[in-house]
Amino acid sequence: MSAENTSKLKKHMFHLVVITIAGAMIYGLPYFRSYFYDAYLETYNLTNTQMGTFGSMFGIFGMISYLFGGVVADMVSTRKLMSVSLVLTGLGGLLHLLNPSYIMLLGIYALWGFTSLFAFWPSLLKSLREIANDNEQSKAYGFMDGGRGIVYAIDGVAIVSIFGYFSKVSSDLAGLNGVITYYSIVAIVLGVLLFILMKDSKPSAETLESAPKQEKISVAQVLEVIKMPAVWILSSILCCTYVMNIAFYYFTPYATSNFGMAATAGAIVTIAAQYVRPVASFGGGIIADKLGRSKVMYVTFAMMAIGTFLMVIMNNMSSTLFIALCIMIYAGMYGGYSLVFSMMEEGGVPIRVAGTAIGLVCTVGYLPEVIVPFCSGKILDTFGDGGYRYMFIAIAVIMVVGIVMLTVWDRYVKKVKARQAAEENAAA
Repeated sequence: MSAENTSKLKKHMFHLVVITIAGAMIYGLPYFRSYFYDAYLETYNLTNTQMGTFGSMFGIFGMISYLFGGVVADMVSTRKLMSVSLVLTGLGGLLHLLNPSYIMLLGIYALWGFTSLFAFWPSLLKSLREIANDNEQSKAYGFMDGGRGIVYAIDGVAIVSIFGYFSKVSSDLAGLNGVITYYSIVAIVLGVLLFILMKDSKPSAETLESAPKQEKISVAQVLEVIKMPAVWILSSILCCTYVMNIAFYYFTPYATSNFGMAATAGAIVTIAAQYVRPVASFGGGIIADKLGRSKVMYVTFAMMAIGTFLMVIMNNMSSTLFIALCIMIYAGMYGGYSLVFSMMEEGGVPIRVAGTAIGLVCTVGYLPEVIVPFCSGKILDTFGDGGYRYMFIAIAVIMVVGIVMLTVWDRYVKKVKARQAAEENAAA
C-alpha cells in the first residue's frame, strides 16, 4: 500500500489526542483570571489597567514567538520542548500561590508567555505537522482545534465547580488558589506524561531523500513578502477578528457588574464560548469550502458587529438575552477565525514564501493580544462600569472595519485572478 493511501494520522491518533489536551490545558493558567475577573481583581488589589497589563505582557511573547519560536522548535526536540514548557508553566502556577505582589505577577505572566507561547506553541504545530501526511494536514489541525474546544468545555465545568466550592466554604482567595492548584498539577503531570509517552519523530530514509533542501530565509525573500498587498490585507482582517478573541473575556466582568451575577455564574458567560467553538470551527470551515471564505467571513463579522452593537443600545436587556447575544458573537468569532490563513493561495502568495508570509500576518494580526487588554483596563479605570459602553462601541466599529477590509480583499483577488488569466492567455 502506498504512503498516500496509508493514513499517518490514524497511526498517530494517540499522539494527536495527547498534544490536543496539552495544547488546551497549558493555557488554563495564563487565562483563568479572565473567567473570575472581579474576584481576581479584588483578591490581589489590582486596577483594571494592571489586569490588562498582564494580558499585554503575555501577548508580547506571542508576537515574538511567531517570528522566532519556529527557529527554536527546529533546533530542539518537540517532545522535550513541549514537556519542559508544560512543567515550567505548572511551576509558574505554584509561584502564584505565594500571595504574589503586582511585580511578581508581572514576572509570572512573562514566564507563562515564554513557556506557553514562545517555546510551546511552535513546537506543537511542528509536532502536528510531523504526525500527518500532506493530504491530512487540514484534518489534523481541525481535529486539534475542535478537540481543544471540547477540552475547554469540560475544563470549564471543573474550574467553575472548584472555584464555587472553595469560595463558598472559605473565600475567593481559596477559590482562586483551588483553580491555580488544579491547573498547575495538570500542567506538570501532562508534561511528564508527554515526555514518557511521546516519541521523537524520525523521518524515514525515503523521506530524507525526497525532501527538498531547505533554503535559509533571505533578506530579498522577506522584502518580497513585505511588498505583497495580500499579506497586509490579511493581517488587517486577522487583526480585526482577533480583537473579539481578546475582548470577549470582558463579558464576564460586564455580566457581574450589570446583571448582578455571582463570580461563578459570570464565569459561565465566558466559558460558554468553548461550547460554541467546536461547532462553529467545524461548521465555518465546511461552509467556507462550499460558498467561499470571504462570504462566510462577511457573515461572521456581521454577527460580531450586530451582537456587540445590541449590547450598547439595549441597556435594560435581561441576562438571558445577554447570554444569547454572547453565543451569537462566539459563533461568529470561531466561525471565521481560522479561515484567514486559508485565503493566502487565492491572494497569490507563492508557497515558497508562505512561511514568511504567515509569520508576518501573525505578528501584525495578533497585536490585539498586546493592545486590547491594556486599553480596556485603562477605559474601565477611567469611566468605571460606563466604560463597557465605550469598549463595546469600539469593538463594533472594528468589526465594521473588518467587513470593509474584506471588500478590499475581494477586489484585490479579482485583480490577481485577472492578471493570472492574462498571463495564461499570453503563454498560450
